[in-house]
Amino acid sequence: MKQIAITLLCAASIATTGTAQRSIDDILHQIESASPEMQAQRELTTALKTETKTGKFLSNPTVEMENMWGGADKVHNAELTVAQAFDFPTVYASRNKIARMQSSLYDKQEATFRQQFLLDAELLCIDIIHLTRLDELYRHRLDRALQMDEIYRKKMESGGASVLEYNKTKLELIDAQTQFDMNAAELQAKRRQLGTLTGNPDDTFADLQYPQRESLTDFEQISRNYLEDNPQIAGLKNEIDINQQTVTLNRGLSLPQFEVGYRHDFGGEGRYKGFLFGMSIPLFENKNTVKAAKAKVASSNVQLESTRKNLTSEVRRLYDQTLSLQQSIEAIRELIANQKVLDTLDKALEAGQINIVDYLTENEVILQSKERLFQMERDYHAAAAQLFRYEL
Repeated sequence: MKQIAITLLCAASIATTGTAQRSIDDILHQIESASPEMQAQRELTTALKTETKTGKFLSNPTVEMENMWGGADKVHNAELTVAQAFDFPTVYASRNKIARMQSSLYDKQEATFRQQFLLDAELLCIDIIHLTRLDELYRHRLDRALQMDEIYRKKMESGGASVLEYNKTKLELIDAQTQFDMNAAELQAKRRQLGTLTGNPDDTFADLQYPQRESLTDFEQISRNYLEDNPQIAGLKNEIDINQQTVTLNRGLSLPQFEVGYRHDFGGEGRYKGFLFGMSIPLFENKNTVKAAKAKVASSNVQLESTRKNLTSEVRRLYDQTLSLQQSIEAIRELIANQKVLDTLDKALEAGQINIVDYLTENEVILQSKERLFQMERDYHAAAAQLFRYEL
C-alpha cells in the first residue's frame, strides 16, 4: 500500500485538456475599455485637473458707485470707483507651479487606481483559471464515482460485493458530488464578477490560460522597477514638491497686497478724477501658515520613506515567494512519469489486485496531489502578478 501511494503521488498530473485561446491581457484590455469604474475615475481626474486651473488668477475687480444728495444748499454729489486688488507678484508664479504639480498628482492618483484595479482583475482571472482546472478534476472524480456506484450496486445485487463495499462507493459519490457542486458555485460567482467588469455577463472565460512567465531575473532589477514604476511612490514625491512650493506661496502671501484703481467724483463744485492706490499689510491673517506648510513637507517626507520601506519589504516577500513556488512546481513536474495512473488503478481493481477500500484510498492520494499542485500554481501566478504589477 505504501509503495502504491508513493507511486501515485509522484504521478500526479498538472495537465489540463482543451486549448486556451485567450490570455489575461486580452481580458484586462477589455476591462479597461468597458469598466464603468475606470471611466468614472478618468472623468474624475479630468474634473480635478480642470479645477486646478481656477484660483491662480487675479481677484475680481470691484466697481463702486456712490450717489448722495442733501444739505441746506441741496448739493448733489456722486462718486465712481473702479479698483483691482492683487497679491505680490511671486504669489502668482507659485500658484501656477502648484497648479501644474497638482494636475500631475491627479494623473498619478489615476494611475494608482488603474494599476490596483487591473491587478485585482488579474487576480480574479487567476482564480477563475484555477477553479476551472479544479472543475475538470472534480468532474472526472464525479464521473468515476458514478461508475463505481453503478458497478458495485449491480455487484451487491448479484452477490459479488458486500453492503459495506457498496456503502463505500456511495459515500465516495456523495463526497465527489458535494466537492464538485461547491467548486462549481464558487466558479460561477467568479465568472459573474468578471463578466460584470468586461461588460459580458454571459462569458464563461473557459478558454483563459495562465500567462507564460520567464524565470525570475536579478532581484535588484525587479525591486528597482517595482519602486521606480510605482505610481504611489511617484504621487508621494509629487505631494512633497507641492508642499515645498506651498511654503514659497505662503511666504509670498506674507508680503503686502496692493490695490490700484480709478476714481471719479461728480461733485456740485466740479468734477474730480484720479488714481486710487492701497496696500494691505498681512499682520494677522497669514500667521503661522509658513510654519504649517513646512510641517507638511516634513510629514510628506516621512510618509514617502515609510512607504518606500514597506514596498521594499513587500517586493522582497513576493520575490522569495514566487521563486520558492517556481522551484517547487518544477521539482514536482520532474517526478511526473505517467498521466494514466487512474486507468491503471481501475485495471488493478477489476483484476482483483486491490479492493475497493484500497482503490478509494489511492484515488484520494492522487486527487490531493493534483489539488496541491494546482494550488501551488495558482499561488505562483498570483504572487508573480503582484510582483510585476508595474507592467500593467
